[in-house]
Amino acid sequence: MSARPRARLAAARALLDTPPPEPLPGQAALEVATAPAVEDKPPPTCDTGNPRCGEPARLYPAGWRCDRHRPSSYRPE
Repeated sequence: MSARPRARLAAARALLDTPPPEPLPGQAALEVATAPAVEDKPPPTCDTGNPRCGEPARLYPAGWRCDRHRPSSYRPE
């Protein structure tokens, strides 16, 4: 490794070793909105049919399906 890359690496290491600057007086921390809790979400429902089935469902590759409409047992009526 030549002298130039070695000097650039040494400068980068020195920059990483310096502590972060102190906050300025009067500088407020940023308020960050939190994501809604899992309990706030409604349970998933079956999205098959028109109007939608609406029964409690689990996720399949075809979408949210109830036991009646799950892909392995689905037969059009």
